[in-house]
Amino acid sequence: MSTQIQEGFGQTIIDAVRSFARADLDDADKLETSLFAHVSEPDLRSNLAETLYGAMWIYKLGLALLVRDEEQLAHVRTQIVDYSAVCEGLLSSMLHHALTRQILRGRKYRFNDIRGLTGPINWNVSNTLNQLKKRSFYWMIEVAAEENVISSSLTQHLHSMRTLRNTVHLRERNQRAFLGTSRALFRTVLDCSAETKAWKNANP
Repeated sequence: MSTQIQEGFGQTIIDAVRSFARADLDDADKLETSLFAHVSEPDLRSNLAETLYGAMWIYKLGLALLVRDEEQLAHVRTQIVDYSAVCEGLLSSMLHHALTRQILRGRKYRFNDIRGLTGPINWNVSNTLNQLKKRSFYWMIEVAAEENVISSSLTQHLHSMRTLRNTVHLRERNQRAFLGTSRALFRTVLDCSAETKAWKNANP
């Protein structure tokens, strides 16, 4: 009897945490239509929505469990990776659109090394998407900025996100810093969605 009570109590806790984590979150389908409708590739659009939902769910789960220190750091690290992947996917989709429409006017997209403008890229191939997949997040941010796909402010925030993803550690290790980082990253994702959507509408 006591075992049954313990199992029932445990399941009640699990259900309560699950309900809290899901509350006030748009599901992946809603995110797909609200934030990623301008992404032309269906598979990518779905993947972006699912990844963002997962990152948002992890944030809520951390609040529900009141995680601290190393546990909270693990939650934020996961969000950093997922939010970066979403922004990288958005930029990739916009640049693929621009390459397909042949509307890129800058110089950086032509080179692997965009600092020294060396290592020319052959875009005259049948599948530009395969070429684009070889480019780094840094490359995409810089090219998108030069082509006015994103603003200078968002460019800085994306580079900060990229740096956090690459260093895999946070300077500040306290609850306020963890929550602040998570919220700032989420804001960057929303800004990236809004700015790329505006650019896509202006360059159909």
